[in-house]
Amino acid sequence: MNQRPVPGTALLWILACASAVSLIFEARTLIGSVLRPLLANPHVLQTDFHYYYEAAERFSSNSGRLYSMADDVIAGFAYPPPAIVPFIWLSKAPLGTALLAFTITSYLVLFGSLNQWIGYLKRNGFAVDRRSVIAIMLIAFASGPTYMNAIFGQVNAFVLAASVAFVCMAPTAILEAATLLALGIWLKIYPVVLAAIAIWDRRTWRALAWSVVALLMIGVLAMAVVPYREFEAFFTEVLPARADKTALHIVNQSLVGFLERFRFAPESYLIWTGHEAVRVSLAVRLINAGFAAIAVAAMWKRRHAGALNAACLIALIAVIAPLGWGHTYVMVLPLVVYQLIALKNASQGHAIAIFVCVLALMIPAGRHLPIDRAPDWLENVVYSRYLIATIALMTISTVLGRTTEPAPVISSA
Repeated sequence: MNQRPVPGTALLWILACASAVSLIFEARTLIGSVLRPLLANPHVLQTDFHYYYEAAERFSSNSGRLYSMADDVIAGFAYPPPAIVPFIWLSKAPLGTALLAFTITSYLVLFGSLNQWIGYLKRNGFAVDRRSVIAIMLIAFASGPTYMNAIFGQVNAFVLAASVAFVCMAPTAILEAATLLALGIWLKIYPVVLAAIAIWDRRTWRALAWSVVALLMIGVLAMAVVPYREFEAFFTEVLPARADKTALHIVNQSLVGFLERFRFAPESYLIWTGHEAVRVSLAVRLINAGFAAIAVAAMWKRRHAGALNAACLIALIAVIAPLGWGHTYVMVLPLVVYQLIALKNASQGHAIAIFVCVLALMIPAGRHLPIDRAPDWLENVVYSRYLIATIALMTISTVLGRTTEPAPVISSA
C-alpha cells in the first residue's frame, strides 16, 4: 500500500498554529518576567543587555575604561568599540526603559529584515503568497532563537539585518550594502564571514571592497566618541583572551561547544556556574575550521543557487562562532524562511525533514529536558538541537539533489 504524501502546506500551517500559541506564552514571559520587573528594579535580574548598558555607564562616567576583564573572560562587554555608541545614548534612560525601547526596536528590525529577505526571494523567482508569508513570519517570531534574543536583550536582530541587507543590496546598491555590512561587523564581528560570498558571486566584489573602506571610515569616526586606546585594548587584550575560549553550557549551541561537551559529564554543562569559559582544544579548533571550509566548498559547488548559499553562509556564522549562543541562531532565520517556502512543492521526505528541523528550533536552548537517563552522548546531541537542525537545513537540499531555486531564464533574443 503506497503512503499518502504529506502536503507541505499543511505542515507549514501546523508550525504556524503552534507558533501562534507559543507567541502568547513567550510574550507573557518576556513582559511579565523580564521587562516589567526591570522597569521597577534594574537589579532584580541579569541579562546580556546589562553588559551593554553598564559598559556604557562605566565609559560615560569620568571617561572610564570601556572594557573590564572579569574572572570569566566570556562574560561582560567584549564587542568592537563602536558597538557601545548606541548604548551610550540608551544609558541616559533608566535600564528598564532602555531595554523596553531596545526590545521593541529589535522586533521591528527583525520584521523589516525578514520582509526584505522574502522580497529578495520573490525577485529571484520564488513564488510565495500572502498567507504563506503570514505563516512564515509567525514561525520566525516564535522561534527559540528570536525569543532568546529578546529575553537576553541581545543585538543579533541588528547583526542579522546588516547581513541580509548586504546580500540583498550588494549587486545594485553597492555603497549602501558596504556601509551596512561594515556597521554589522563593528557591532558584532561575526558578519565578516560574509566575505566568503565573493568566492561564487562576483556581483558582490565591489560592495565587499567598499566595505573595507567603510570599516575604516566608521572606525575613525567612532574615535570621536571612543578613544583609540579602547580599539587597542579590543584587538590586543579582549580578542586574544577570548579567541580560544568557549562555554560548556547548553545555551552555547556552537560546533566547538558541542564537541567539547563530549569530554564532560552532563552535570558540567546543564548547570550555569557563572564561570563557563573553557579553552578549546587544538583538535576541536581544526575540526571547526575544517567544517567551515567544507561548508564554503559545498556552497561554491552549487554556486548557481545564490539565495540558498547566502542563507547558508549567514547561518554558518552561528555554527562556527566559538560562542554560538541560542540567541545567535537568529542568524539561521533566512535559511528557515527559504526552506519553509520550499515546503509547498517539496517531496514528502524533504517536507518532513524541514518540518522536524524547524520544530527543533522552536524550543529555547538551555531548557532542562527529562532525558537524564539517556546516554551522555545522546543528551549532548539532543541539547545541541539548534546546531544539528541548522546543519541539516544547510545540507538537506544538496542531499536531495535540489535547491528549490527556479532555473535561470534564457532570452531567445
